[in-house]
Amino acid sequence: MQDICEDLLKGLNEEQKTAVSSTEGYVRVVAGAGSGKTRVLTTRYVYIAKVLGVAPSRILSVTFTNKAAKEMKKRILRYMPDEDGGWILTFHGACNKILKEEIHRLHYPSNFLIMDEEDQKSLLKKIYEENGLTLKDHNFKSCLDAIGVYKGKNGYVPYFSDPTGQTAAPGLPRADEKGSLDFITKKYLELQRKNYFLDFDDLVFFTLQIFYDFDDAREKWQRQFEYIQVDEFQDVSKPEYTLVEMLSLLNKNMFVVGDPDQTIYTWRGADIRLFLDFDKAFGGVKTIVLGKNYRSTPEILAVGNSLIRHNTQRIKKDLVAVRKNGVKTRYFHAATRQQECEFIAGEITALHEKGVPLGDIAVLYRSNYMSRSVEDAFLKYGVPYTVYNGVEFYKRKEIKDAVAYLRMFVYKDDLSFSRIVNVPARGIGKKRLAAISALAQNENLTLYQAFSKLADSALFAGTGAKKLLNVIEEGCIRAQAADVDVSDLLDFALKKSGYEEYLMLCGDQNRLDNVNELKAAIKDFVDEAGEHVTPEEYLNAVALISNSDSEDKEQSVKLMTVHTAKGLEFPCVFVCSLNEGLFPSQKIENKQQMEEERRVAYVAFTRAKDRLYLTDSDGFDLQTKGRLMPSRFIFNIDESLIDKSGVMTDEYLHAALEYIRASEYALNHPSVPDFRTYLGGDRVRHPVFGDGTVTGRQSGCYVVKFDNGNVRTISEGSGVLKPI
Repeated sequence: MQDICEDLLKGLNEEQKTAVSSTEGYVRVVAGAGSGKTRVLTTRYVYIAKVLGVAPSRILSVTFTNKAAKEMKKRILRYMPDEDGGWILTFHGACNKILKEEIHRLHYPSNFLIMDEEDQKSLLKKIYEENGLTLKDHNFKSCLDAIGVYKGKNGYVPYFSDPTGQTAAPGLPRADEKGSLDFITKKYLELQRKNYFLDFDDLVFFTLQIFYDFDDAREKWQRQFEYIQVDEFQDVSKPEYTLVEMLSLLNKNMFVVGDPDQTIYTWRGADIRLFLDFDKAFGGVKTIVLGKNYRSTPEILAVGNSLIRHNTQRIKKDLVAVRKNGVKTRYFHAATRQQECEFIAGEITALHEKGVPLGDIAVLYRSNYMSRSVEDAFLKYGVPYTVYNGVEFYKRKEIKDAVAYLRMFVYKDDLSFSRIVNVPARGIGKKRLAAISALAQNENLTLYQAFSKLADSALFAGTGAKKLLNVIEEGCIRAQAADVDVSDLLDFALKKSGYEEYLMLCGDQNRLDNVNELKAAIKDFVDEAGEHVTPEEYLNAVALISNSDSEDKEQSVKLMTVHTAKGLEFPCVFVCSLNEGLFPSQKIENKQQMEEERRVAYVAFTRAKDRLYLTDSDGFDLQTKGRLMPSRFIFNIDESLIDKSGVMTDEYLHAALEYIRASEYALNHPSVPDFRTYLGGDRVRHPVFGDGTVTGRQSGCYVVKFDNGNVRTISEGSGVLKPI
């Protein structure tokens, strides 16, 4: 046992050893960027299992991405080759596994279907079509945001779980106003309940509801998990926090790891206070700081430390580099955006000529649209690049279509039916689809049940309806067989439905290659599981895959947003478009949001291992509709820490500093009128009238057409309008 312990702790620094061996009670680890937190989490898991002798099934280890969970499992296998890491999961993965055993308590079947974002949009599309709505009413993003906010504020789960269907959805006062967000939310909930759909929010809220309502279920899972550890704790939302808090109350062993300086997901519900106040929430909390950075040079860390010290909502710490000296961070100010991007292209070309692989270089920006100028310069200079824009394999149309056939065989749900019914074309157009939808609504049927009744009718004569019905029925029988092979089921679906032939007729080899890759992915999934996999198990696994799970191994420069880059590292990093209104974003309205924006910049800087470049430009920007000013984050860095180049006149520097001073004053004094000037076309928000568009100026007032149809004149000096 002593040998195992020594082997596990070998190579760890003192703070890491303390974290690994602190197994009892509530422990908070402040793990700075590049401080080896994944190694600590993995080693601690093995320590509890091998040194303390605790069964792995009693250890819940929660991560935020499937990629992180997979990496943990991979490392654990080195010490525990027989361990499957069954409870090393994301929050949603853990809730899914718990609900498989417990959701019957809420009168839901255990084979509920998990919707990803594309499924949610398909559901909204169906609602829009059935109710004569258009995107002019509300775009899908606004709807999904509103539904997410609704679910976070209302105890809606009893509406889903009432077997009589009599419970009304709470908190929707405008549900009868056709086209309102309340109306759309209610229709969304109705379709969810009818088809037994759960979205990602539901997985957490349904689990919490069961724990609130059923003492025996809560106590069962509290006994199950003797040890709980949570990765990236700075990113947890209040419901997620409540979940792990509740599970820890019996054994009182919870280990949380994170870095409040990297809290950049408040728009997803992350609350930095949960990490900062963790010691106040529980008695006797032990706090350990991992401040040694194994990733970056001292010069890069000095820049990051200098920047983040300007935040007040944090646990004070400075990262200390383990590595020896490197090169100073470079800051280049360009006269134009084109010049800025050509500088980046030129520097990358020079680095590559010196032997730096292109795959070791990343260009980071605040928002996706900022990549355009960089791409133009790369095309001009012949620099190979790959844009990481969040669109991954499982969101490609042909993959969604193929998976929808599998889902149809398992669930017979409305979303899958709507996707496959006329792909490939079977003559089932809008008129026939409307007939199916009408029957489904009138008799409270699913779309497939209605289709089954109509397929033999005169209305569907001469179509492929009967053939499709036969394919689905045979597919359902195959899917329920005890020895069903998921790969064979997919082959059956693609061939019998005519979809594979349809792709061949399209003549798009890339799409055919993608479908073949899906078959390979299923095989890999089954091989990795090491046991029989049902179609339902595979479909749920596909739904839980995150954007970050895909990898691109091409030898090209990587272009991505900072949020996409979180958790990654690169030898050379360029952070571009560091201008006011761009980075930080023009949407910042208060000091707290500015602190998060500074954390986003901190995350960007600390992705770099060997070289860090910061760039901005002068000129007029169409996004901010004003002259570009250098980002305040440049001025937040001690001037001695960066190597400056480019030309910035004293007049321009003075104007930039005055702009930033006025902005900072407004953020710290929110009652002071906004100093911005709005132009026609600018989107604005009014505290009473809501969102609108500036259409012009008249006699010292802005003329604003609000989204509710009203037109108002708002005094320029009132300061009540805020940018969206």
